Amino acid sequence: MQRFKEILRRLLFPGAVVALYTFYTTIMAVVNLVRDRKSGSPVMAAARGVNLAAALVSMLSLETAMLTQFNDGSKGAFFRRTMIGSTGGAVCVLVTVMGLYMVIHATRRIRKLRADSGPSQDK
Repeated sequence: MQRFKEILRRLLFPGAVVALYTFYTTIMAVVNLVRDRKSGSPVMAAARGVNLAAALVSMLSLETAMLTQFNDGSKGAFFRRTMIGSTGGAVCVLVTVMGLYMVIHATRRIRKLRADSGPSQDK
């Protein structure tokens, strides 16, 4: 019975709602990013990129909370630092790559629009 209570306590930790929110936002961010990819709207693409970045940061904070909650002493502090550091690094790289992609893509579209409109008559 004591073992069952321990399992139940671990499963129903206060971060369970945060975990559900994190997985929901991550799944919806990826689904919306893929679905709206063909729309061609740069504003919507930027909004979806920001949603995905927020979901990734939420995933990092969930990992930090879960590693703290379920720390039973079998894994050392080095393990926690390594896991959080590698996940944080991956999130930073992904967000940076998304930002660079958006800037490069927007620059190309602006150049194409300027080339299609012909020479400017403004002086």
